[in-house]
Amino acid sequence: MIDGQIAEAEIDVFDYAQRGEDVPHGKKFRVRIDCETVTVDTAEPKGELLLAKVGKRPCAFELIAEFVHCDNRVIEPAETVDLRQQGLKGFITAHKEIVTIFIGGPEHPYRIERGERTVTEILAKVDKTPAGYALLEEKDGQPPLPVPADKPVKIEGCEMFFTQPQTGASS
Repeated sequence: MIDGQIAEAEIDVFDYAQRGEDVPHGKKFRVRIDCETVTVDTAEPKGELLLAKVGKRPCAFELIAEFVHCDNRVIEPAETVDLRQQGLKGFITAHKEIVTIFIGGPEHPYRIERGERTVTEILAKVDKTPAGYALLEEKDGQPPLPVPADKPVKIEGCEMFFTQPQTGASS
């Protein structure tokens, strides 16, 4: 606020942190996330919104608040962040080691270690085995395709899988 008014211009959170000044009230805030500067329309966005501003999803990435005194703090996806808090200079993102994948649709999340996983490991999340079920992966909005049972599956987070009974197998 300037003389009781809300600032009309975009407020750069980093600039105020560098100067050690309080961030004023405003309608739009510029904030740094990794190497990008993004604009948000609220002083109190949720972590998930900030990740989305840089094209990342909470099933694969963490959002970490950085402060001028070398303090860092992980922000949960549903957590509200006060962009006006003293010393906040911006955010970085980091790949999670334990990520979320989906098996059977977006309403069925499962946690798994990032990296190369076997079809057996993935099917075990839903109490199924390759002997009775095929694993299918949906990519880029295309119809799900079978995943070869003998090849590792690269898990980065947010992958969408489905299961299907093996032809001739009993369920």
